[in-house]
Amino acid sequence: MTVASELRHYPFEPFTGDISDELIDMLETNPISRVILPDGREAWLVLDYASCCTALSDPRFSRIPLGATGLPDTSGPRDLNMDGPPHASLRRVASRPFTARRMDSYRPRVQRIVDELVDAMIAGGQPADLVSSLVAPLPLLVVCEVLGVPAEDRRRFYGWLAGLNSVMAYGSTDAQNAQQELRVYLGEQLVVKRKTPGDDLLSAWSADQSTHQLTDTELIELAMGVLVGGIEINSSATGLRALFQHPEQLAKLLADPSKAAATADEVLRYTTVSNLFRVQVVAEDVELGGVALRAGDCLMALPWLGNRDPKFFPDPNVFDIDRVQPVPHLTFGFGPHFCLGSALGKMQVELAIGTVLRRLPTLAPAIPLEELPWRHDRVNCGIAEFPVVW
Repeated sequence: MTVASELRHYPFEPFTGDISDELIDMLETNPISRVILPDGREAWLVLDYASCCTALSDPRFSRIPLGATGLPDTSGPRDLNMDGPPHASLRRVASRPFTARRMDSYRPRVQRIVDELVDAMIAGGQPADLVSSLVAPLPLLVVCEVLGVPAEDRRRFYGWLAGLNSVMAYGSTDAQNAQQELRVYLGEQLVVKRKTPGDDLLSAWSADQSTHQLTDTELIELAMGVLVGGIEINSSATGLRALFQHPEQLAKLLADPSKAAATADEVLRYTTVSNLFRVQVVAEDVELGGVALRAGDCLMALPWLGNRDPKFFPDPNVFDIDRVQPVPHLTFGFGPHFCLGSALGKMQVELAIGTVLRRLPTLAPAIPLEELPWRHDRVNCGIAEFPVVW
């Protein structure tokens, strides 16, 4: 058993969407080490695949702070950020509408949204910004579709969502007011869905409410969880960047569009849209990857580094759309908090990349890829602007 003593500052360099050589070296030689997070806290940084899986699934690692008893504080209404039985009971209800059949039913709708966005981008002429034309609006439109937000309310809805994942706005009065207004709106929509249910998540959850003893507050928090996780899916932009960086892979996809689904999985494994993840708390003394962790320690697992673990992904730094993945990538998490909307998120990446390349096979970046600006004001950084021509 070893205990790392050296403290490093994390992140090590400005975020560029790529995994630095230093992190790759740490993954190989020092996958669990002590770091100082941007907020000044000391934490254990967990990089390798197996340890990430353990940290994300073992109940001894808590997503919420420890209470006065030394155990996670689970007071208040249930939400998807809880652990243990309160989370499990809520997640069972939350996951019920996310069936394979329902997700398949969304495919034509998502395809229609993608086509309409590409139509508008083409009509606007070139160069066009791939982010503002397609990548940014797509998840907003899809999440409105999934939650059943009426078309006439969507402009107001977008305004509330604008600062939801903003690092700069976090905790501000404006952000708090927007979230409160959004919660009020979702509560009003629950009333509407009970009277006239539709084929959407709010209707499905409302129908389960009495059976599973859900409160309106818990239903609203479920919807908020879907919004936070679903409004920023930036992998379509980073995926196209990866394809342009690897023209032989782009050629394979253009020659065989049926590879779009496999391409989406490799994009999700290979690309990085954030350099942070949720900070967890160690609930009791435990050994992880041969390192002793103490109760109360902070810990942050980096699943996208686990996606580059050579013990699980042969030649992990090679971008290959024909890769056979022996284990699932960790981009959507692992264990009890695995992303409910993972199938829908992957579908968006698949359809966005597949459609824009099918309709615009000569698509190319309008500026050098190294000059693409990255967003540093968001939880999921992503590319700020991506000028393209065709």
